[in-house]
Amino acid sequence: MLVNAIWDLDGTLFDTYPEMLAALVKTLHYYGQVTVDEGALLKTVKRGSITATLTQLAPQLDTTPERILSHFHTLERQQVMIAQPYPEVPGVLHAIHDAGGLNLLMTHRDHSAWALLRQAGLKDLFLDGVTSDLGLPRKPAPDAVLHLVAAHQLNPERTAMIGDRKLDVIAGQNAGVKGVYFNVDGLNDAPMADVQVDHLTELLPLFNAHEG
Repeated sequence: MLVNAIWDLDGTLFDTYPEMLAALVKTLHYYGQVTVDEGALLKTVKRGSITATLTQLAPQLDTTPERILSHFHTLERQQVMIAQPYPEVPGVLHAIHDAGGLNLLMTHRDHSAWALLRQAGLKDLFLDGVTSDLGLPRKPAPDAVLHLVAAHQLNPERTAMIGDRKLDVIAGQNAGVKGVYFNVDGLNDAPMADVQVDHLTELLPLFNAHEG
């Protein structure tokens, strides 16, 4: 049985990808890429990262990774705050909390992640978390998960890293916890996951948790 949940934010707790993709498309247009296949771009980003995608594209767009990433982040910060949590999220977070488990956050996003949770009324359901402000290596490195496991003396066998990308699953497994893949987009991109779910409510039996 699982007890503690370490959550990814973007694409797992919050449906931020429409806003992130819009900022990414605007950035590519700004740097001269007129035609953008948004469906293909989403798959590329989900299977890697926006940072990696823009870093790779920068030379083709006659700019530097630093400049194109700065432009993207300026646009993205303005847009992402309108994102909403997936409908199942509040009930699942409450159920894990009420069952005596811990909800913890692990995200590449900065402190704005806490602002998103706060405006959705979910911040108090999280005991702690790791954002980019801490400066730890990015997923799939296990450092952020290991930090949370050590800080809260978690039993790895009863702890899960939950995310919508292969990077989330591998980061958890590299740290010795269970890797849970949220297949929200139907990409089936993490065959190595310990558990795959299409809906977050499928997690509740694993945590012996119940909504309401």
